[in-house]
Amino acid sequence: MSLFAIALVVFSALLHASWNIIGKSKQGAGGSFFLASAYAPTLILAPYTFWFLSSPEISLPSQFWLWVCVSAVFQAVYMLGLAYAYQRADVGVIYPIARATPVLMVGMGTVLLGQTLSDAQWIGFTLITLGCLFVPLVTFSQFRLSDYMNGGVAWALVAAVGTTGYSILDKVAIDILTSEVKEVYSAQQVAIFYLGVQFAFMAATLTLTFAVTKQWHVFRKGWEMKKSATVAGVMMGVTYTLVLYAMTLTENVSLVVALRQTSIIFGLLLGIIFLKEKWLYTRGVGVVCIVVGLVLALI
Repeated sequence: MSLFAIALVVFSALLHASWNIIGKSKQGAGGSFFLASAYAPTLILAPYTFWFLSSPEISLPSQFWLWVCVSAVFQAVYMLGLAYAYQRADVGVIYPIARATPVLMVGMGTVLLGQTLSDAQWIGFTLITLGCLFVPLVTFSQFRLSDYMNGGVAWALVAAVGTTGYSILDKVAIDILTSEVKEVYSAQQVAIFYLGVQFAFMAATLTLTFAVTKQWHVFRKGWEMKKSATVAGVMMGVTYTLVLYAMTLTENVSLVVALRQTSIIFGLLLGIIFLKEKWLYTRGVGVVCIVVGLVLALI
């Protein structure tokens, strides 16, 4: 993995942690904030998306659209899981579990897709996962399964399943897209287009979910917080554009997912600074495990 790709992912991790802090500050809004956030990049990128598709030289296969659609469902699962988790626990607890737990899952998924991982990388992924399990603890004596059996952690794991799904499928879809349009568009243009399409599908999925379940109050609340949601949505868009671009520069998506976990460290620090959350020594040990795991995964 090149230094440029690493820099892209680390910067995206900082932005990702930042918009999660905004999301935590809107914890009472539930899915409303994330619905409004999904529409912001969709509308902003709509002209670009139509321009990209207007080229007579490209014709995207149905397989691409299928993967985008399924990925959008996983994105919606991630966002809803995160929204409900933030209503039940600290961002310093929820964010690490939701972001780092998928590392092992994505690692296994990439092996199924034909990639090879070294022993050091598996050890690194395991340390990252262990680190995120330490973060929610007040003391290490609480390192028992029963202490993770609560609503906040349960929803964080739902979000983790969503992360695993869209991370793998986005890599598959963007590889198909790149192979189809590489003679017409650059890697940067491909990443921006894919982002616009994915957010459009995700916004549609969330809208359909809330409409079918008749949660009309979600739409009203979403409109009321449109300003902060737009800021978060733009940050989400920039964040994932950088990740998608990095995906075009590396074959192994599990390394991208692992490196994104630097956002956990940023999230903890931002939660302490802006949300007045507590720093505990257990969280410190968890951070060390995550950092060591990242080093092992990338060497």
